[in-house]
Amino acid sequence: MDPYVAALAAGFLVALACSASLVQVMPRLPASWPLGGLRSAPGRGAQVGGFAVLAAFAAAPFIAAALSDKAAEYFNPKRAEFLGYLGAVSLVFATGVVDDWRAIRPWQKLAGQLVAGSAVFAAGYRFEAIGFPWGGALDLGLLALPATLLWVVFFTNAMNLIDGKDGVATGVSVFAAAAIAAVAADTGHPAVALLCVALAGAGLGFLPLNLPSAPLILGDAGAQAFGFVLATLSIRGATGIEESVFVAVPVLALGFPVLDTLLAATRRVLEGRKPWSGDTDHIHHRLEQLELGPRGVLVALYTLSALFAAAALGTHYADSLLAEAAIFLALAVLVALVLGKLGYLVSMWRSRRLAGVRRRLAGE
Repeated sequence: MDPYVAALAAGFLVALACSASLVQVMPRLPASWPLGGLRSAPGRGAQVGGFAVLAAFAAAPFIAAALSDKAAEYFNPKRAEFLGYLGAVSLVFATGVVDDWRAIRPWQKLAGQLVAGSAVFAAGYRFEAIGFPWGGALDLGLLALPATLLWVVFFTNAMNLIDGKDGVATGVSVFAAAAIAAVAADTGHPAVALLCVALAGAGLGFLPLNLPSAPLILGDAGAQAFGFVLATLSIRGATGIEESVFVAVPVLALGFPVLDTLLAATRRVLEGRKPWSGDTDHIHHRLEQLELGPRGVLVALYTLSALFAAAALGTHYADSLLAEAAIFLALAVLVALVLGKLGYLVSMWRSRRLAGVRRRLAGE
């Protein structure tokens, strides 16, 4: 086996084993123990999923480096940086834990995410220039920090928003992490690729106990940690040799949370509500109305996530602008068909904010 592939495989398998072991052990800890106090609502089992995934993700690169010389070559120079990075991830996770337990205010969650985002920005996970498919780049200059924070906050919360049904956020994150790992490996970021496969392995080790009806859940803490890690690693993984970030690739890899979040904000505005107001009209809710059943909803969402991941990889490996345009067009048609099938196009057209447009088109 190629040493590079072997190193990534080691990171993936170690994370998988750690996560699968932790989700078996932690629910059995006495409630008087620190980790035994991680409990969820009655009937939902121990809320340890997020902690197990984060712990496995944190431990995997260290263990993989001890087992594989190639993994050590990639990870050891980044060891100190990774410890600082874990501090930022832990802040996001801790904010989510507090929110799980006592429902803190949105601005308090945002404050924690901004502090964590500023920390990873200082560590080099940042937008300094945005690369375009047709060549060239846009230097962000003073906008680098706000652009990075907007990216991090968006994806951290987008992943939390799709975590409305068992298995959704975990499975979607695994697909996205795998795609970003492949891109990072190809663009000369082996340490990022190692961390991405570790995240995928950690999620996959937890997933069997997160499927409907799930005995274990991620909670806001786990979903936000997933989103934060994917947001930050995708910046580094999609950075080219000229330090330009090709945002199309991570946006496609994380396409489902992007689609669901932007769709939710758009339809709420069209209905005359605040874009951040909650509701039960996300994509997974509409899929439930098709009577697919819990597992059928997951299959549909995983298929959509796999297609987004494939589009991200296709865009990365495409050797011409025409090929990239064809991928985007095919994906746009697919998304339009999905939104039409789920009734979003009709319901948004009939929304209150578009009433004037409908009247003008009707000649009234």
